[in-house]
Amino acid sequence: MMADTIYTSLLYGGFLSIVALALAEKLVPVIPSYALLIFLGTTHGSDTKGFISTVAASALGSMLGTLVWYGVGRLAGRNRIDVWIDKGGRYVFLPLARYRALAELYERHTFWVTLTAQTIPAVRIFLAMPAGMLGLNLRLFIPASMLGIVIWNTSLIGIGAIVGNSRYDPLYSGLLVVAAILCFEAAIWHSIRYRRRRLA
Repeated sequence: MMADTIYTSLLYGGFLSIVALALAEKLVPVIPSYALLIFLGTTHGSDTKGFISTVAASALGSMLGTLVWYGVGRLAGRNRIDVWIDKGGRYVFLPLARYRALAELYERHTFWVTLTAQTIPAVRIFLAMPAGMLGLNLRLFIPASMLGIVIWNTSLIGIGAIVGNSRYDPLYSGLLVVAAILCFEAAIWHSIRYRRRRLA
């Protein structure tokens, strides 16, 4: 009973609840961010004030989670992160070879890689680890991360707000949008894998 109460208060609560949900999504990515953000848009973004507040709260939570992963990278160091990614990266579409390539790219193009990474599913969660591991400049990392997060969150919360204000059932419509995004994402990954196999 208490668990249900906590769950309901988080989903339909105020600013701090949204911060907590966005932080949890970054730290424990069980639910895809687009599913959470679209849902938040349908429940909190029906008016301008609610929309702005939801974007701000979700961006704050996401940024806090990003800084946690940065800290993990700083504490763990290159060798330990490599072991973690080698063991578990395949479960989040981040194999070791891709991770190392991204880390190398990160050192050369910190701002733009950070910004772009915040708009790519799965990668947006874990790319802060190599930033911490490599000790990249926080004066570049933080503004680039925040800009990418705001772009990503605003787009998805906006979709949720449109769905929530439509004449169709918000839950059903939201699920259809999430399903469409999942199918699109799966098609992209499939095409990439197929292209690699053909080139091999």
